[in-house]
Amino acid sequence: MKMLLKKIYTSILFRLFWLLPLQDKVLFSSFSGKKYGDNPKFISLKLREKDPKIKQVWLYKYEKFPDLDANILQVKWGSIAMIYHLATSKIWVDSHTKPLWVKKRPGQFYLETWHGGLGMKKIEGDAIDKLDKDVVKRIKHNSALVDLLISNCRWLTKIYQRAFFYDGEILECGYPKNDILFQKECHEDIRQKVLKYYQLKTNTKIFFYAPTFREKTENLNYHLDLDELIKFLRKEYGKEWVLFYRLHPLLMKEENIFKYQNKNIYDVTMYPDMQELIIASDMMMTDYSSGIFDFAMLYKPAFIYAYDLKEYEKERGLYFNLYDMPFLVAEDFEQLLQNIKDFDEQKYQKK
Repeated sequence: MKMLLKKIYTSILFRLFWLLPLQDKVLFSSFSGKKYGDNPKFISLKLREKDPKIKQVWLYKYEKFPDLDANILQVKWGSIAMIYHLATSKIWVDSHTKPLWVKKRPGQFYLETWHGGLGMKKIEGDAIDKLDKDVVKRIKHNSALVDLLISNCRWLTKIYQRAFFYDGEILECGYPKNDILFQKECHEDIRQKVLKYYQLKTNTKIFFYAPTFREKTENLNYHLDLDELIKFLRKEYGKEWVLFYRLHPLLMKEENIFKYQNKNIYDVTMYPDMQELIIASDMMMTDYSSGIFDFAMLYKPAFIYAYDLKEYEKERGLYFNLYDMPFLVAEDFEQLLQNIKDFDEQKYQKK
């Protein structure tokens, strides 16, 4: 009852703000305000660079983003101010979907950037039989609002048209968040920034683990011994290795998934920018996250640990056969350690 009243109140307030004129401002949101990152961040930065006079507003869910320019207004997700700016901003830029109560008024423009890119797991409408009806409803609602969607390539464009139930314009321009992966002159500065943030030595090596979400979060266990993995890396490579793990934004408040006292294991879930972590890291591992494709563009070693492959294929579905990709695949922990040990740089570069 409380949720229903809130929806009614929000919808009425939103419509009332429609009586105000549209303003020359851009409203940004990434993962429903959970992140200052992904494609919206890099569009925001470029816009700031080209014309700092353009007013920008960012939505945040938990805490204000410390990396954001002090001249950019930050507004709390779910607040009256958020409703006001949604109703009065000429442009919206988002990496996720809008709530069902959001309607677009004449004169507004909605740029949908999405967040995955070339991914392994099936998304949205391509996994419709696995999704809750409310999720499908929200996807269709969001697509009806979108004026322009961006894509990496023709293959992804076809997926977006089908999976998002979308028949509007798609611009195959690549993803703004990945431009920085090719700006190698700034990579060392970014690496040192990340090391400094976590108070690590400048020569520290980073193993980055970024698993995707699971539909069932109760008693979620990724079947990994991170303590053992760190010991193994240090023994095999004889360097100062640390392990970063980053949970999917949909799981970022799940505090009981990993519990470690090891000072060499860091939870980097709340670090604002995934791309900076990718640049700073020396190796990466995932299960079904599209982040591995971003990492691969740097030609650094990447591994797949898919302990629940058969189950996940039934639960969600995959676009690729994991064993057809250039990454070594393990379905149990012992095989993972063996894959890291057997890693052949020359074969990997060729693949």
